[in-house]
Amino acid sequence: MSNLKIAIVGCGKIADEHLQQIRRVHGCEVVGACDLEPLMARQACERFRIPKAFSSVSELLDVCRPDVVHITTPPQSHFAIARQCLEHGSHVYVEKPFTVDAAQAEALMRLAEQRQLKLTVGHDLQFSQAARRLRRCVRSGYLGGDPVHMESYYCYDLSDARYARVLLTDKQHRVRQLPGGLLHNVISHGIARIAE
Repeated sequence: MSNLKIAIVGCGKIADEHLQQIRRVHGCEVVGACDLEPLMARQACERFRIPKAFSSVSELLDVCRPDVVHITTPPQSHFAIARQCLEHGSHVYVEKPFTVDAAQAEALMRLAEQRQLKLTVGHDLQFSQAARRLRRCVRSGYLGGDPVHMESYYCYDLSDARYARVLLTDKQHRVRQLPGGLLHNVISHGIARIAE
């Protein structure tokens, strides 16, 4: 069986998390990394022994021909990059938030369905051992019946200066540019936990 060829677009902090997890999956090979800032792509390639760095998504897709593309760029770019990858024939794993609005999400889902490709948003905790076991308990009837109360908690620790300093001091931060601001950036985590 041949390896699953994976590429990553966006080489910031969260990309490292994706690349570390991809390394753990047998039969996967990261074939290329792309970032608008060429230095970021080259550094990711050096850290994770990725053979090719790109600053153009088109070039990455044409040269590497990945089976799957992980998109870890700012949310405002998710729609255009995901569409380009799907049109090229690659399955797509998009970091949250999936898109900026519902119309974009629906357009990507239609395109993926037309092309018979997989498209998903990066809520990795949905695939944890605990989450999978909980689903088995519900399916088996051990935990059953209609829910009477559901609650989810997920937030960023804004007292952690490593994260919060940039967000709170930069009035032009990408998160502040989302229609729903910080809430737009994090709400999908909580919703994904209770409404798969």
